[in-house]
Amino acid sequence: MSKTIPKAPKLTLAFIGPGIVLIAMGLGSGEFILWPYLVAQFGFGVIWGALVGITAQYFVSNESGRYTLTSGGSVYSGFAKLNRFIPAWFIISTFASFAWPGIIGAGGTIFAHLFGINHARITTIVMLILIGLLLTFSGKVYSNLKNMQKFFIVVSVPILFIIAIALVDLDSILVITKGLVGIGEGYFLFPDDIPLMAFLGAVAYSGAAGNLILSHSFYLQDEGRGMAKYLDTQMDSKNLSQKDRKVVPEGQKPEETESNIGNFKKWFRISALEQLFSFWFLGLVTILLLTLIAYKLTYPYIGEEGLGFIYLQESALNTMFGPVVGLFFLITGITFLFTTQLGVFETTSRIMTENLQLASKKILHKYNRDSIYFFVLWVQIFAAIAITMFGLDQPIQLLIIQTFFSALSMFVLSGLIFWLNNSKLIPESMRPGFFRQLMVIASTIFFGAFVVFTLLDTFGIKL
Repeated sequence: MSKTIPKAPKLTLAFIGPGIVLIAMGLGSGEFILWPYLVAQFGFGVIWGALVGITAQYFVSNESGRYTLTSGGSVYSGFAKLNRFIPAWFIISTFASFAWPGIIGAGGTIFAHLFGINHARITTIVMLILIGLLLTFSGKVYSNLKNMQKFFIVVSVPILFIIAIALVDLDSILVITKGLVGIGEGYFLFPDDIPLMAFLGAVAYSGAAGNLILSHSFYLQDEGRGMAKYLDTQMDSKNLSQKDRKVVPEGQKPEETESNIGNFKKWFRISALEQLFSFWFLGLVTILLLTLIAYKLTYPYIGEEGLGFIYLQESALNTMFGPVVGLFFLITGITFLFTTQLGVFETTSRIMTENLQLASKKILHKYNRDSIYFFVLWVQIFAAIAITMFGLDQPIQLLIIQTFFSALSMFVLSGLIFWLNNSKLIPESMRPGFFRQLMVIASTIFFGAFVVFTLLDTFGIKL
């Protein structure tokens, strides 16, 4: 493999892709459910958490691509070189964070409500199987997933914008503006009775969540950016019989020449700008649109726990604009939840596949990596089906459990990114500057402190 970083082309709209797929993995959970759920109860004074969460995720995720652009390998192969036990953490934490069918369970519940189906578990299980089949028979998984997510976002976000514009007024704009800096109605930053576990979960899901944000590294590989241009990394069921697909595509460290340094900086600038628009900006706009709709239609929501606030929004939209608008709102929600779960399973399967190979030389050399990927995919699907069948199918509660693990993962991975990007694995001239280092450190401290405070609050321990 060449030690020369390929020349970066000019930035165009064609580069939009990795950030879209990344933000799509949060649309169905944080954006459609958790933040609207909290704002419906406590008002816009909590929305600062979404701004902090998605900003922290932007910097950490963007920095996860630095190793890939300089070497071609994924960030996980870099972590494995730092310490041989790190892959085991990512296998365990990824499964613990995303085996819970909270996202697709919400989709199945809303689908059952919409079509008058008595048993939401059945619709959830059908959706899980459909996701497995779509990923298994889709050919090049990342390319098809990216095109699907682009289509849904291009269609749904403008219509949500139209609904929000029809509801917004000057008072709403003022409330949102104050909320972004933590000023609520009678409180600052935290309402007295807000469950910290739910709030932390929403912060962690402001965008993607936990280990999922590191998938930016995979997407740069699949797009062939930087040193990854020399590698073939996309998962594809057509590659199951290829013996040369056993190893982890790691690439190699480039030489620190003036040309390589200049090319790397251009690639990183493209990556940062693409993510700034398609992940940070579109993600924050979508959160604000969906929370504005929930706020105008349901605040203050004092109904039962669960998805009742979503049905209340549907009913209000039907009354104000006619049944077509309410129907579209629910269908959009189901689509968000389904495509989010699709993206989550694609990414978690990829994460666990690579880390299984990095953790075990036997697995690395004996099994085709595409075979491992589809095996892990179906293990997750059957685990989610089992959890659903055994009655653990309350979407909000499952999402909160799921997102707590993701917040814990955010703490760990932020620290690991800082370690990796300051190690000898990254050429000194291509390491992050002071501001980016500071943002990654801030993310580590923020999520670490929040996890501790949340655990103390959960067990009734007051500081």
